[in-house]
Parts: sequence; structure tokens; C-alpha cells
Amino acid sequence: MFKIEYSAGGYSSSDHTSFVSKKIPVLFFFSGLHSDYHKPSDTWEKINAPSAAKLLDTIANVTLQLASAAQPPAFQTVVEDKPPSGGDGRGYGPYFGSIPDFGEIPNGVKFADVKPGSPAAKAGLKPGDVLIQFGDKPIKNLYDFTDALRRSKIGDVVEVKVLRDGQPVTASVKLEQRK
Repeated sequence: MFKIEYSAGGYSSSDHTSFVSKKIPVLFFFSGLHSDYHKPSDTWEKINAPSAAKLLDTIANVTLQLASAAQPPAFQTVVEDKPPSGGDGRGYGPYFGSIPDFGEIPNGVKFADVKPGSPAAKAGLKPGDVLIQFGDKPIKNLYDFTDALRRSKIGDVVEVKVLRDGQPVTASVKLEQRK
């Protein structure tokens, strides 16, 4: 059985983003984050082959249905209540300074590290903290955090809430220009 999640926006930081920006319809399938994600330790023997086969069957079926449809899918513009803003012209937006731990946790974004001198470090955030709130937005996963950060502007002071050793800690983070 698959756990299917939907995101409210059409933009995020992955391979499909360049298609969305050109108004080309996309479907984004992602099997989830794990502690070896995008690391050299993410090796072939960690693949869950039976689940991967089921996922590929599902993707193949969706692809065949789309390919045989009378009309190709139309691009749907996702109207967001507040558009992403505050970039440096490269699409990266304001700088926070945390490095996510890609291991699966039930809620929030765990920091594997916090870059020294970064806005997060200046606010007292530490490796092991789990971000659960960014401004008025609850953070359930990395996509929520990315979206909240992209909606912010350089210079914004954002009240964040993290769990540190299971206890809530609140901090004010002043977002900076990427260097």
C-alpha cells in the first residue's frame, strides 16, 4: 500500500520545477526521504525491490492512461495565497542555514547540522533540533519548510519553534541573503 501525499503548491526544489516554470504539466513521484538520501552511503542494496516494482507499475499505468487519453493533460496553474518571493535572482530565496537530516521522522524537519554563522546558528538553533513551526506555518516535512522559506523575504525575522530533546524551544531567525 502506498501513502499518497499532495502538496498545495506547484513549486518545490526538485527536477520537475523547470517544467512547472515553463507551464508544462508534471506529475512528481517521490518515494520519500531517508537518512542516506543524496549521500554516498545511499547504495543499491538499500533499495526495497518489491516496493520499487509496485511503484513503477503504478507509474507505468498512470503514464499509459495519460498517453491514451483523448486530450493531453492541460497545465493547471496553482494559485497560492502568497507567491514565493525574496530571491537573489537565482530562485533560491532567503538563507536560513540548516542542513536537514533526511531520516524519516513522524513530524517536522530534523537538523543534521546548522552552519556556523548562519541565521539559524545566530538564533541558537542546533544539530538535532526538529523544526515544527516556521512563522504561522506548521512544518510537517521538508516540503513545508522549503515552501515557508520560499514565501519569506531576505531580512524577515521569523519566529520558529523546534523540539530540542522533546521540549519546545522558540527562536527568532533573521533571514539573510545567500552568500
